[in-house]
Amino acid sequence: MAVCAVDGTTLRADVDADGHLDEILHQKGEGAGSVVFRGGDHRTTVSVADARGFWQKLRGALKEDMATRGAFGDFDGDGYLDLALFNSQHDAGDSPRDTMLVHEVRYGPLARDLTSHRTGSIRMGSPAFVFGVWVTDTDHDGHAELQVLQSSGDGVAVRHVGRQRGGGISMSDEETDTYAGADWPDAELGRIDFPACAAR
Repeated sequence: MAVCAVDGTTLRADVDADGHLDEILHQKGEGAGSVVFRGGDHRTTVSVADARGFWQKLRGALKEDMATRGAFGDFDGDGYLDLALFNSQHDAGDSPRDTMLVHEVRYGPLARDLTSHRTGSIRMGSPAFVFGVWVTDTDHDGHAELQVLQSSGDGVAVRHVGRQRGGGISMSDEETDTYAGADWPDAELGRIDFPACAAR
């Protein structure tokens, strides 16, 4: 079943491939959404923050100011929705920290705890804080691009673009856009790059 946008922050797709359409809520650029799995009369809600595994959560418990970000898209073009997941540490003032405990892609179909039998690394040029993530398909080839807004220090954030390569996602070293202060890309971060769901 195709992925579609219900509105500006909600997607609809069969995340776990059980034949029932699920909803991905609050899927804005900061990447702090959740999935409502539907199966008959049953509803199960799992947040992106809950998607981290036991050891990932344990490692993060020893750090302060950690934040989890995630974005859903079909990165490998197989028709299933994948999850790009990050867990990184907020900057200390204007100085970036280099703690990124999670940077992985989980290939769909996803289980109801957002785990997967097939994962890959998201290859990053820097372990700095990830402000936000979102998904596009600018060339309409059926392979989603991962957009990552990441700290570069001094209150500045840069955007990198990632694409599926060799069992994972490779982020570009090139800084596609640079944002500071009033230039913050709120409108771009709120965009959902999926077609609208048909009216029922």
